[in-house]
Amino acid sequence: MSPKGQRELYGVHLLHAGVDTVRQLYRGLPYLPQFDKIIRRYQEGRGATIELFGHTWAVGAGAAGSGFRYRLQNNDLGVIVFFQARHVKTENVGTHVKVELSPHYLHERSPEDCQKLMDMIACCLLDHMEHAGCAVHLALDVQGWEPPKDFMERFVTRSKKVMKIDGIDTMSFDHGNIATSYGRTETLMFGTAGALQCAIYNKTKEAHHRDKLHFWQGIWSDAVTDDFAPAYDPERDVWRIEMRFHQSVLAEYARGIPCNVDTGEVLDDAHGFQRFTDTVPHLTGIWRSAMQSYRLDHSRNLIDPCWQCFQDDPRFFAHEPHFLYKRARKEPGLGNEKNVCLAFGNLISIYARQGYRVHQAVAYLQRSGMWEDLAEYYRRRGFDGSAFRQLVEDKLVERRLLGKAA
Repeated sequence: MSPKGQRELYGVHLLHAGVDTVRQLYRGLPYLPQFDKIIRRYQEGRGATIELFGHTWAVGAGAAGSGFRYRLQNNDLGVIVFFQARHVKTENVGTHVKVELSPHYLHERSPEDCQKLMDMIACCLLDHMEHAGCAVHLALDVQGWEPPKDFMERFVTRSKKVMKIDGIDTMSFDHGNIATSYGRTETLMFGTAGALQCAIYNKTKEAHHRDKLHFWQGIWSDAVTDDFAPAYDPERDVWRIEMRFHQSVLAEYARGIPCNVDTGEVLDDAHGFQRFTDTVPHLTGIWRSAMQSYRLDHSRNLIDPCWQCFQDDPRFFAHEPHFLYKRARKEPGLGNEKNVCLAFGNLISIYARQGYRVHQAVAYLQRSGMWEDLAEYYRRRGFDGSAFRQLVEDKLVERRLLGKAA
């Protein structure tokens, strides 16, 4: 309530709040016998399939924008596996696997079961597998609300990329000229896929177009009102508000160290939201944060009542948001593995040219300013002190014998 009055929201029903998509990334060294087996089947041509992980998969090429050369797809199961990164050699450790789960796979299983499947797939495709982050799409389906005509005038966002699609209401032809009259908005999208993206669209029409309406109607029909009456009306359109969190955005939330404003308790950010199950207890909190980043205002300094309902009422996996969530940009020295490896290689070349012995090279590396990052990089890959010294010795000898010393 405010001096502007109050709004009755009895006719606005929240039909579903859940995870719509998960994309889990994995870093490791490709298990080449498995890769070669799949690639040989891919080279057989269109329609190639393969039996893996207890299921049948269609083998195809990864889309140009996916960053991967190949994919395994099973729409009946609701899982897509992308493998072999385009920009990393197969003999090198890299982010070579991405597993994507669809809504119907997620809806029928617990987060722990979803994580187990993704981890099992990655373990079969990679040696020295480790989690490399995940992207999550959160969706809220509502009925009794649709974007108002002045939505764009009242919507608050810092995003420079905005897409708006209107449905055609009428079309007339007159001696070769075409006149169209556009009806109400059907899709609104703000932001880019590589950051935090907000999409608002007519889910009924989208589900009908993709032949998924029966699946979603089964979910919506479970929703009830406060007096336990059915909330879903099949004769009315359902609108979806979707927040798409790229893995880099979730990493920023983890670095933000959410804190309980009442107790001072902080979230342990050691995991960095690397796995889907890491994010689950915090999904409701990051949803609220995203709904503040993309916000529909009623007027100056007053949020739209419906938008506030969409922000505060949904629960994802029934967890209460006890933390205050914020994003923190990457600090110097974090996530700079590529720079560390390049600097390490260049220093080894210089040390080889200077004729340094192993103990001298290691001593200079310890004083180089990047020792902690370098040690952590190789520690995660199973190197102890003696193994690292052997690595340095091998690299020094290689540069001397092959003439690669700077």
